[in-house]
Amino acid sequence: MIMNESTSQSTDVRLRILRAAGELMIAKGVKETSLKDIAKKAEMSAGTLYYYYSAKEDIIYDIADNNLKHITDGLLDWIDRIDADTSREHILQTVFEKILAADTRGKLHLYLISSAGTANGALKQKFTERYEDWRKTLAFGLNKVLKNGVEANDSLAYLILAVIDGLIIQNMFRDEPVPIDGIAKLVVNAIP
Repeated sequence: MIMNESTSQSTDVRLRILRAAGELMIAKGVKETSLKDIAKKAEMSAGTLYYYYSAKEDIIYDIADNNLKHITDGLLDWIDRIDADTSREHILQTVFEKILAADTRGKLHLYLISSAGTANGALKQKFTERYEDWRKTLAFGLNKVLKNGVEANDSLAYLILAVIDGLIIQNMFRDEPVPIDGIAKLVVNAIP
């Protein structure tokens, strides 16, 4: 697909809106961030913002979608480069580290998931679909690098998602680093 100047400009404006909204939602919280606040932070008129996003829920979804896509693409790229002799422990440790390294993304991810859980049904449905896509991507990667069998790797993908969400929370509320290596060892030892 060839991007023309108008499409590129539209994409740039959307990214500016999403960055501004993300920063505000981390600083003020999702509920306390208004479309007017986002327009001001993005240095545009409310009318311009409404042209691109008429509802805060759409902004929330696009932010979350971009975050999950960024994380997933990074993991898939890393999985494609894994050596066949890479240990299970190292694989999980790297997955956890990659996600926790993006501290701001992690915080925003939790805010957005919380908001989606209490928001309208349409936003919740979008998040449910995106999370399922993320789980399937993890299972696909696990099937490439671990020879446990599809069913075991599907279950492991659910476990990894739960651990990731928990690690993001722990990372937010701890002064010292989360012991990722120890957690990866425990999870690996639970794998048949």
